[in-house]
Amino acid sequence: METQPGGGFCLSSLFSGLGSPCSLEAIVFLCFKEQGKLFRQHLSNTAKVTPKIRQLASIATELHEGESFNITRLTTLKSLCEDATAAARFALHLAQLTYRKMREKPCPAHLDPEKWEYYKQVVDEAIRQMVRYMGKPTEEAADLVRAWLSDVRAIQDRYEQQAWGPVRMIQSTEVLLIEYALSSLLQPTASADWGYRLARQYAERYNSRYGTGLIPESAPMVEDMADFWCQYHLGKPLQAWLGTSSLP
Repeated sequence: METQPGGGFCLSSLFSGLGSPCSLEAIVFLCFKEQGKLFRQHLSNTAKVTPKIRQLASIATELHEGESFNITRLTTLKSLCEDATAAARFALHLAQLTYRKMREKPCPAHLDPEKWEYYKQVVDEAIRQMVRYMGKPTEEAADLVRAWLSDVRAIQDRYEQQAWGPVRMIQSTEVLLIEYALSSLLQPTASADWGYRLARQYAERYNSRYGTGLIPESAPMVEDMADFWCQYHLGKPLQAWLGTSSLP
């Protein structure tokens, strides 16, 4: 049976499987049978992802309440990102959220304004390349993404030698996230790992009281991710699904 984008199916495959002549009753029967199969698959998938979305929502709630967790709590995202198409959309979503925050916040103290503006331009163009590629994933579009990924990496290619080995010096965590997002698109077979790395880069924070990991300041970012997967799989915003006005 040939399926169509969005979960539908092709009637021509039904006719080819029936032979000739075929009755209207037979066609209707097979249509209902195929729709039932697709519906059961949807229910099965929903049953698998719903606990993971609820887990992310619970983490966000507890972070809002002052809790903190090891970053490995986000490993649940690996299974959500096993589907390369879903992972690509997740990567684009986090990239877009990151760019929006870059536009809203002032230049960080450790950067000069000119460099900060350049970083924003880099992120903006990277997102454009991602959208282009996802809309039409041709080899030519992939080559453009690869070229842009190389340029993005080159922005932060300085290493310093430490006692335990060379350490890459990162001036912009936002640009690093974009690097991960581009890599996720180009390596679909590793989408689960890239999805986790993206989530970690997006949500991990440091505070002298809590250390590094998922801390109260991470709550809005974890909520962002839960909201994405809720809308992607369940078709509604997280708050509407939870039936509350806010997580805390």
